[in-house]
Amino acid sequence: MRFLGGITAALIFMSHCATPMAQEETPELNVTQILERIEANGQYAYQAAVADISIAKARLDEANSSLYPSLALDATGQHFLSTVKNLEEKNEVYGKLEVTQPIYDFGQSGSAIDAAGSEVEAAEQALITARNTVLMEGLALFFQLHASELQMRSYNEMHASAYVRWDRAKEQEGLGRASPVEVAQALALVEKTRLDFFRERSRNYSYRIRLEELIAETLPVELIFPPDPPENAPLEVDREEFSKIIAARNPQMLALAKQVEAAARRRGGVNSLPSVEAFGNVGHSSRDVSSRHEYAVGARVSWPIFDGGIKTAKRQRLAAEESRINARMELKRRQLRHQAYKVLMDRNDSYQRVIAAKAGLEYARKNLLKRQQLYSQERVADLGRAMIDNSLAEAELIRATGAYLLEQARLATMLGPHPAPGLTEGFLA
Repeated sequence: MRFLGGITAALIFMSHCATPMAQEETPELNVTQILERIEANGQYAYQAAVADISIAKARLDEANSSLYPSLALDATGQHFLSTVKNLEEKNEVYGKLEVTQPIYDFGQSGSAIDAAGSEVEAAEQALITARNTVLMEGLALFFQLHASELQMRSYNEMHASAYVRWDRAKEQEGLGRASPVEVAQALALVEKTRLDFFRERSRNYSYRIRLEELIAETLPVELIFPPDPPENAPLEVDREEFSKIIAARNPQMLALAKQVEAAARRRGGVNSLPSVEAFGNVGHSSRDVSSRHEYAVGARVSWPIFDGGIKTAKRQRLAAEESRINARMELKRRQLRHQAYKVLMDRNDSYQRVIAAKAGLEYARKNLLKRQQLYSQERVADLGRAMIDNSLAEAELIRATGAYLLEQARLATMLGPHPAPGLTEGFLA
């Protein structure tokens, strides 16, 4: 009875430390639903990349505007003193309205438009990378939260077991069978297991709060349906060939390639060639002046023959920017090759971790069953560490599964625009 009373007291204590149950249980979400919620509600986390797209599109509109007609109004009002004899007028108001249509500028406008279009595509690829970073964070939080739920349970069981031993030690001390040192040692273990539980509870809250921010939804008080571990070994692929495919399809590489393209096109549009435009204007003055025209139509050629070397300097700057981006591309290509090898090896290691975790859980379950049978036959006084080891083994299997699925999702983000395909069986096939 003392044993049962101690267990009851410990569990009552831990129930007060645990998260209070919600009045209405929230439906539990699976991995795919978590990604969908983050994508729908987590834009605030990558809003800067969204703003970059808006900036690039505005630059494209600005470049396109150079192809369209422009309308300008020029109005002047003046008071003057004329040298003409007998001129009584001292004031004049003159206005002119002119329409200008660019005709040909030897590719300057076209280069600016193409460069701005490439910058839009680069910004869109950068947005994919920023969004995938947030999605991967959400996936990691989802797996960590599931594992933390079981880790909290195991710490709860450890604390209950330590509490019972402390209670028993006090009883034995009263009978003269235990020393105060043994009681103090048992109490120290009680407080240590209580601290472990509190720390894990804090981590659990941290994971939960961040994930709820990303999905804009309240999670259930306790998660009880973790993702299933993989059944089949991952597909083996040629690592060198795989690294080449990643270099050709990775969103970060595509973004850099578009930046190089934009810089090259801007440089190509910087020249000292003429531009041709048509114009038409109409004007009117408050004075009757015979030398002024009421309207005019025609064409004009503008040719900046000498500009002090401004365009040459601009071309050199754009060439240097292009070289810098090319250097970044080469560095990124080498990094991706290393990452491709590493993520494939990490994926294989994670799968082996799943196999080891499954074996460990199988042993823990059988050991718990054996201990329960002995307890029911009153051959042992308690379940010992069997229940704790079972909870720890379950937590390890969830961590191993999460690590494997994260590597699969990381492969998907290296290859394309979204991590979701990596969560399916036979992804690389």
